[in-house]
Amino acid sequence: MTRPSDNFLRAFRAAGATGKGLEVISDDAEGFAEALAHDPEGFGQAMEDASDLIGGSASVPVSAFAAAACRRDGRIVAADSAFEAFDLPTRSLAKAFSTTDVERPHLSSVVDDANGRPVALAVALPARALAWPLSPKVREALTSGAADYGVMGVGSSDGADWAALFSPWTFSGPETRLAGALVRLGDLREAAAEVGVAYETARETLAAAMAKTGARKQPDFVRQLAQLAFGDLPVNDATWRTLADAYGLSDRQARLALLVAFGATRARAADALGISDNTAKADLKLVYDICGIDSGAQLGRIIAETDALSRLAQATDVEILRPGHVTAPLRFVRRTRAPGRIAVEDHGPLSGVPVIAFHTPINGRHLPRRLVAAMQARGLRPISLERPGYGLTTPSDGDVAQDANADLIDVLNALGIDRVRLLGRSLSMPLHFAAAHPERVQFGVLLGGAPPGSGRGAQGLLAMAIGLALDNPQLVQAFAKFMTRISSEASILRSTEGSLKNSPADMAAIADPTNRADWIKSCRQSSKGDGFGRELVLHADGRWVPASAYRADWTILMGGEDALIAGVADPQAEWKAAVPHARVQLIADCGRLLHLSHPDLVAEALAR
Repeated sequence: MTRPSDNFLRAFRAAGATGKGLEVISDDAEGFAEALAHDPEGFGQAMEDASDLIGGSASVPVSAFAAAACRRDGRIVAADSAFEAFDLPTRSLAKAFSTTDVERPHLSSVVDDANGRPVALAVALPARALAWPLSPKVREALTSGAADYGVMGVGSSDGADWAALFSPWTFSGPETRLAGALVRLGDLREAAAEVGVAYETARETLAAAMAKTGARKQPDFVRQLAQLAFGDLPVNDATWRTLADAYGLSDRQARLALLVAFGATRARAADALGISDNTAKADLKLVYDICGIDSGAQLGRIIAETDALSRLAQATDVEILRPGHVTAPLRFVRRTRAPGRIAVEDHGPLSGVPVIAFHTPINGRHLPRRLVAAMQARGLRPISLERPGYGLTTPSDGDVAQDANADLIDVLNALGIDRVRLLGRSLSMPLHFAAAHPERVQFGVLLGGAPPGSGRGAQGLLAMAIGLALDNPQLVQAFAKFMTRISSEASILRSTEGSLKNSPADMAAIADPTNRADWIKSCRQSSKGDGFGRELVLHADGRWVPASAYRADWTILMGGEDALIAGVADPQAEWKAAVPHARVQLIADCGRLLHLSHPDLVAEALAR
């Protein structure tokens, strides 16, 4: 007898390659539950298989990459100027097509240009390559059938706007100019000569810039900076494997190169790999020879470029950022407890009252533009940061709440802020911070959420994730990986509308073009790391939050259409019982997305 779980898994596997597995989950709740109950291993494997076929989402500047449309024999049908500058012989391109499997987009083996220098290329069939940032003539060659393959490489950085790229690190003018020259040239002496300073001055300037980033060595510094040119890209679970495949390195050589590029000394890298320093020295020399480089700085750059090219090649949903696109006020803060960076958006003004906005497990740092404007109009300073493993913030492997709290303390100290107001769209993280650091909190506003002890959990996507975390912990990582890989605009909207369909206010809010764009951007940011998977259990319903968290001065805003409070007889009374000093307000014509539908109401609560 065929069970619902059998039909569900069959449909889920069939939809996996197209990135529509979430639709199957949404449409067949009974089959989903049956699969979890009767065949969790089968469902876990199906998610792993689907994740391997879906590349994830990317947001990339159009100028960061070079592209061409080519025939199978290596002839270039159309190319942008950046690709033409590679000056690749026809035979090199033909070899790349003949020796690699192009049925799936991938980073091909590196080919030599006319001068014998290695150039890494990504190759895809036209249907997939059309998602890449392409010039009109390259796109036309692929859509018309005139070309067999799309080919992509990393564009030249000669004309890069280093001041804009490095602005998140708040470099000084001299630091920006020297860092830009070092990334491009890969040699500090040459960089010093180009910017017109003495070598010793360049060393001092570089040391000051490296201190801001936390980079331990030049390769790490250059790698971090080079990455900024490529935008937001999907996670690569095995960068060392990408490097090994592209350049023909052994696994040990690739791992060694990656460790050095991330700031390890050769001796420490050798120790980590269980080899002698002499062996590591010989391996690094081979890596340099094979990759056509002669410095650690150049190693950091080619690893950043190779990794970015591989990630973009596999992405299944690509947002192309055109020149002049609106950018948020991004800043990086150096993590003090360990190497790493924290991505922060400080919308200002500096004279405003600082408010820290906490994102949910399925969102990133981006704040809705109307909410920002409403807060600024009331003298507030909206600040958001991505927690460990989200977006552009470095992952961490410690306690989830403690690491997030430590990052926020680093941010407050870096910005010179003593006390803040908190805005929480989910409960656990702001409550944990208030419990751990009451001296840094003035008061807070929480949006929606079930009253503590009501037994009501999250709805929609988050409910499914939390259910997995609580009942099938062995599936959590597979599910988190699957969810981050399907974060396309279509899947985000499908899951959002499915969980909000009973709230007219929420549906109207998400239908608004400005709100919809802000929501999609924020959801995409959550798919760039491992934070989602690590926070699932913590965000279940706040049950693990210390009781001391509720002693802070809280305002709770709830929407009358929010499914989280459906069936709760008196949610205001239950909140007051849990948090006696809280201001609790129920807004009848609101749903879950109060920050989108009623930004002025939220701003008023924060401005009291």
